[in-house]
Amino acid sequence: MNLFLKKIEGLAEKVFKQLSGLKEEHFQTALGVELRKNKIDFMREAGLELFYDNHPIGLHELDFLIPPCMDLKEAVIIETKVGSGIGEEHRQQLRNYLRSAAKNDNAIIKKIKTGLVLNFKKNEVFTESVRQRKETQDIEIEVWKLEKNKFTQHYSNKKVEEKS
Repeated sequence: MNLFLKKIEGLAEKVFKQLSGLKEEHFQTALGVELRKNKIDFMREAGLELFYDNHPIGLHELDFLIPPCMDLKEAVIIETKVGSGIGEEHRQQLRNYLRSAAKNDNAIIKKIKTGLVLNFKKNEVFTESVRQRKETQDIEIEVWKLEKNKFTQHYSNKKVEEKS
């Protein structure tokens, strides 16, 4: 999965450099363009039935469903966000999708155990029309896995600031 993550981060950085400050839907569309240009198969807005107590309660459209490719051995969900950082509400949303995926009838979705939250940072400061860097990292990625009803983080590209 490391090759895949490195590729996704690079593509997301490229998109961010051209689109910083726009809406989530624009980032999603541009990321789809980059995935297609790089011959990475994906489904946009694939339907995921949501469940409560084994009862279907609604339908959600996944931002991206990526089938196995590169060093990715199983399909994954990519949930994109635009904000100051990945928050607990984003992780909870992904957790709910992964729990519901196993209860879906679709053969591909049913097997999904791994998801990524990809956040395009919104923290920018402008002074006299010049972008002043407030952050050194524009893209945040977290990988989460649901196994045996346990939700665990498997990767984060977040850089930890060193205190001097």
